Amino acid sequence: MLRVRGSASRAQLAVATELSRATISEITGDLRRAGLIVRSKGAGSSRRAGRIPELLTLNPDFGVIVGVEFSHTRVTVIATDATHRIIGSQTRDHDREEPWPQRLATAIRFIDALVPSHAPLIAIGFGVPGAIAGRADVLAGVARQFIDRYSVPVRSENNARLAGLAEFSWGAGQDVNDLIYVRLSEGVGGLLILDDEPRLGTTGAAGEFGHVCLDPNGPVCRCTNRGCLEAYVGLRTVFSRAGAESVGALRDALDRDEPRARAVVADAGARIGLVLANACSVLDVSSVVLGGPFIQVGDHLLRTVRQSIMRHAHGGGADGLRIRLAELGNLDGALGGVALVLRDHTIPLAIPATKRSEEARTA
Repeated sequence: MLRVRGSASRAQLAVATELSRATISEITGDLRRAGLIVRSKGAGSSRRAGRIPELLTLNPDFGVIVGVEFSHTRVTVIATDATHRIIGSQTRDHDREEPWPQRLATAIRFIDALVPSHAPLIAIGFGVPGAIAGRADVLAGVARQFIDRYSVPVRSENNARLAGLAEFSWGAGQDVNDLIYVRLSEGVGGLLILDDEPRLGTTGAAGEFGHVCLDPNGPVCRCTNRGCLEAYVGLRTVFSRAGAESVGALRDALDRDEPRARAVVADAGARIGLVLANACSVLDVSSVVLGGPFIQVGDHLLRTVRQSIMRHAHGGGADGLRIRLAELGNLDGALGGVALVLRDHTIPLAIPATKRSEEARTA
C-alpha cells in the first residue's frame, strides 16, 4: 500500500488492507525496526481538532525509480525515490525522424545525470507510442540497452496508458477508484481503471478508445479500419480541418471565435463525448479524465465533450459523472513509468545493508 500511495497513516492502512488497527500497529512497528518504513518528513493533516495522525512512508534509502517517456517528438526522464518524492526531471524535443539510438542516448544521459551516485537505481519504467514502426523491436531494443547498462528490472507500456496511470496516481484522478482516461494527441489512447486497478484486457488492448468505430463507412484509420474515433479527432486531422498548424494556433483561432475552428472542435468534442457516453453507460464509472495536447484548447473542447456525454449516456449514467482535464502536463508519461514500477510487486525493494544497520540502531 505504501508503494502505491507514497504515504499513509495507520488508520488509512487499516481501512485499505481491512486489517485491525492493532494488527497494523504491530506490523508497522516491525517494519520500522527493520528499517523498511519510516515516519514521513511531511506533516500529516486532519480536519478534526486533536492529534495529527502520523504518516508513514517507505524508507527513501531504498533508492531511485526512473520513468522515461519516448513520445513522437520528445524524450522525458523523471527520477523519484520510493516515497514518490521527485528528485528531478529532464526533457528534450527532437524531430519526428530522429533515430532511436539517438533518443536512447538522450535518455541514458538524463538518467546518469538524475540518479545520485550514492543512491541505488531500483528499476526503470518506460513508454513509447502505440503507433510507431517496428514497435516490438523498439521495445525490446530499449529494454535490452537499459538492462545491459544498469542491471535493473525494466518495464514498458504504451505511453498513453502510462499518462493515465500517472493521473490516477498523482493527478486529476487520484481521489477516485474508477476512471476512464483518454489521451488526445496525434493518436488517441487511454486507460481504464476499475476498483483501483488498471484493466488491460485479455489481449492487453483495453482502453483503446481511439479505435472505437463511429462509422464503418468513415475515413480509413491508421489501424486500417474505417471510422475510428482517432480518424476524426487525431491532432493531424484536426489541424488540417481547422487550418491550424499547432494547438496554440488552434486555441488562438477559437479565442477569436473563428467559425471554422469552432466547428471543427465542436465536431471533435461531440465524437469524443459519444464514445465516452457509450463507455460510461456500459461501465458506470464515476470519473473521466481527458489528457494530451488537444486539451490545451481548454473549455472550447471540454464543454462540447460534456454536452455530448450528457446527451448520449444511458439513463443515469451521466448523473454525478466527474469530467476533468489532466493536471500533470508533459511529465505525465514519464511519471507513469514510475507508477508502473511501484505497482509491480515482482520488483523487489531492498535498502543497502549499511542503511539497515543504521536504521536498526536508531530504532
